[in-house]
Amino acid sequence: MATRVLWRGADLRWVYIGVIIPDLPWIAQRALRVFMPGLNPLDLRLYVVVQATLFCSLILSGCFALFSSAPRKTFFILAFGAFFHLITDALQIKWANGVHFFAPLDWKLVQLAFVWPESLPTYLVTGLGLLYVVWTWRKTAEKPLPISLPSGRRLYGALALLLLYSLIPFFMMGASEAEDNHFVKTLRQVESRQGKPVEFDRAFYRHASPVGKLRIFTGEKLNVVGLKLDDSSQISVRGVFLDAQTVQVKDYRLHPSAFRGNASYLGLGLIAVIWGRGGWLFWRERRRTVKL
Repeated sequence: MATRVLWRGADLRWVYIGVIIPDLPWIAQRALRVFMPGLNPLDLRLYVVVQATLFCSLILSGCFALFSSAPRKTFFILAFGAFFHLITDALQIKWANGVHFFAPLDWKLVQLAFVWPESLPTYLVTGLGLLYVVWTWRKTAEKPLPISLPSGRRLYGALALLLLYSLIPFFMMGASEAEDNHFVKTLRQVESRQGKPVEFDRAFYRHASPVGKLRIFTGEKLNVVGLKLDDSSQISVRGVFLDAQTVQVKDYRLHPSAFRGNASYLGLGLIAVIWGRGGWLFWRERRRTVKL
């Protein structure tokens, strides 16, 4: 709706692509962890952190825009969507997380931290988004696909931007690790963990007696003390390493519902269906034209 205020007639399919651009690296990370389990999880996390920056999101926006019949307008639509997504992320409380608005100049994570993802404001905004997609469904899905296959310089430009988007993280991962983004530096230096603060977003706690276990994003299972939970659950944690394998919990947040994940899957599914519907209509019309 905000995009439509700035650009009247903006194709909602490009709007939807724009708002998921910063999440595409995180989606790819999940797939890679399944199909390429041998990848170093810390290096993969750094690679994804770089790709999810506003800087890299703008590069991918430029790549996608070259597949549009109006590249300049589409670029601004995609870039605005990516920026809006990152602003929303920064407003939410996500420990060991945040947004890079100023990379590669500054690798400090921006955390405005006003509301938890599992909170009433998030539920209201998500519900509003779902209603808007349903309300505009037919008008959006029945339109011809807003794409134009590039050729010549536009094709080379799109490929160059995609290559840059894929390669640039390798040159910036070191700076991200030096800032200890997502506590990767702390986790990598196993022998010097003791006494260092650490945070985890949505780790899985397995209840046990006398000491529970916390499975973090690397797959490592850490001992946790100071956590009084009677059941296993998904939690966010702030604490301090007592030794290389034990975390003293200072604060924690339960994530009891599957809302956050299911809402994301639903949104991605709706976007895929809307684009798929346009593709099917295009294929049907082309087939009819060939027969005639």
